[in-house]
Amino acid sequence: MKNILIIGAGGFGREMLAWVRQSAVLWPVRGFLDDNPRALEPFQKNVPVLSGTVDYVPTSEDLFVCAIGQIEPKRRCIERILARDGVFTRMIHSTAVRGENIELGTGVILCPYAVVGSDAKLGDFVTVNMHSTVDHDAVVGRWSQLHCHVDITGGVVLGEGVLVGSHATIFPGVKVGDGAIIGAGSVVTKDVPAGASVFGSPARVYAMRGAANE
Repeated sequence: MKNILIIGAGGFGREMLAWVRQSAVLWPVRGFLDDNPRALEPFQKNVPVLSGTVDYVPTSEDLFVCAIGQIEPKRRCIERILARDGVFTRMIHSTAVRGENIELGTGVILCPYAVVGSDAKLGDFVTVNMHSTVDHDAVVGRWSQLHCHVDITGGVVLGEGVLVGSHATIFPGVKVGDGAIIGAGSVVTKDVPAGASVFGSPARVYAMRGAANE
């Protein structure tokens, strides 16, 4: 029997604990990995914080799920575990809806009431949070993070490491470059350059930074 370890013991991690227990495969949760060993003390959870990702050595019985909502910390923690041959699993909540012929990468998380339409592709370690939709033929690059109530419409292409804030909408066929940030509530009607932060309705560029892989 494999044991789940949840990376991140913050709010998203505590939600993940409940969702893993509601998943179709009833793996036991062994504990959390978090740099703050006291992260769970106010909440009296019945699973421990075992260590941080810097020190943890995976075993053959471990399966990892990463519940960190920011892209760069998520990537750092995952890469530490991968470098020690740790194995990640997908977490697909029982209420998530999946169309036909979709592709889901390693470590993908589909939270409650997430929807992935037919022929969509999600890269490794993509998170689709609660009530968010990735419509038909859309492509979401690895490491990307969709917050709650996001609408990725048909044929949209998101690059790697794209962060999409809650209640944002991206119009059909729009392309968003690597490392872009889409502000909460934004309506994106045209292509977004790599490293751009956009906000508003219609969304406009208000800052530029290096792309996610630089």
